[in-house]
Amino acid sequence: MIANFFSKSKPVHIFNLVVLLFLYYTISFIFINNEVVLGWVFAKNISFFLLQIIGLIVVNFIINKNNLTHDNLYALLLFVLLLGSFPEALLANKIVLSNLVLLISYRKIYSIKSGHNTTRKLFDAGFWIGIATLIYPLSIFYIALVFVAVIIYEKSYFKNLLIPVIGLATPLFLFFTYVFYFDKLELFLNLFQYNLNFDFSAYNMLSNLLPITFLITITLWSLVVVTPKIILVSNTLRMSWNVLINQLLIATVVVILSPNKNGSELFFVIFPCAIIITNFLQKSPSSNFKNLILYLFLLISISVYFL
Repeated sequence: MIANFFSKSKPVHIFNLVVLLFLYYTISFIFINNEVVLGWVFAKNISFFLLQIIGLIVVNFIINKNNLTHDNLYALLLFVLLLGSFPEALLANKIVLSNLVLLISYRKIYSIKSGHNTTRKLFDAGFWIGIATLIYPLSIFYIALVFVAVIIYEKSYFKNLLIPVIGLATPLFLFFTYVFYFDKLELFLNLFQYNLNFDFSAYNMLSNLLPITFLITITLWSLVVVTPKIILVSNTLRMSWNVLINQLLIATVVVILSPNKNGSELFFVIFPCAIIITNFLQKSPSSNFKNLILYLFLLISISVYFL
C-alpha cells in the first residue's frame, strides 16, 4: 500500500518520486501545449524539469534538517502529487524559478532556531527573497516570514530585524544599478506594478475546483486536529509549526494577489500544505486512513487531465 511504501525515507523511494514527477511533467506538457517539441525548446524544458528535481531535493533537506515531519516521505509524496494536480504550475517557468529560490530562503529561515550564524542566515534569507522578487515580484511578501521567524524563534534584536532588509535590498539595488546604467529603468519600475487580479473564475473549472477544494478541506482539517497537539508540546516543532502556519498565510496572500489565476500560482501553497497534511497523517494510527487520503490525492492528480 502507498502509505507503507513511503513510510520510510529511502533513496529508492525518492527515485520513484522523481519518476512520478517526470510523468506528471511530460503529461502536463503534452496536454497543455498539445504538441511534441524538439531542439532548443526541448532542452529548455528538460532544464526546468531538472530544476524541479533540485527543488524536490531541497524540500527533502529542509524537512529532514529541521525535523518538520517524522522519518517518512509523505511530505515529498504530497509535494509531487500536488504539483501533478496543478499542471499549469509545472510549466510556469517564472513561478518554478521563484519557488526554487524561495526554498533556499526557507532553508535559512527554519534554521534560525539553532542560534548558529544567525546574522548570516538572516542576510541570506533576505537576499534570496530579493532574487525571487526579481523573478516573480509578489515574492517580496515573504520578507514578512523572516520577521515572523525572528520573533517566534526569540531572536528579535534590532540588528536581526535590520539585516534581512539589507539582504533583500542588495539584489534589488544591483538590478537597479544595472538597468539605470543601460537606461532601462522601466524594467525596475515594472517590478512594483503588480497588476493585481481578483478574478477567480478560472477556479470554477472542475479541473481546478476539485483539487483546490480537496486541498483546502484536508489542510484545514489537519490544522484543526494537529495544531492543539503541537502547541501543548514545548519543543522546537511548536515554533516551526507557527512559522509554517504564517508561511501558509503569506502564500495564500500571494495566490490571491497573483495576476494570472490559472492554477500555476498555487505552487506557493504546496510546500506548507504538504508538511501540514503530513503531520496530520503521521499522527493517525490507521494505515487504511492514510492510504485513503494519499490515494485520493493520487486519483485527483490523474483525473484533472481528463476533466
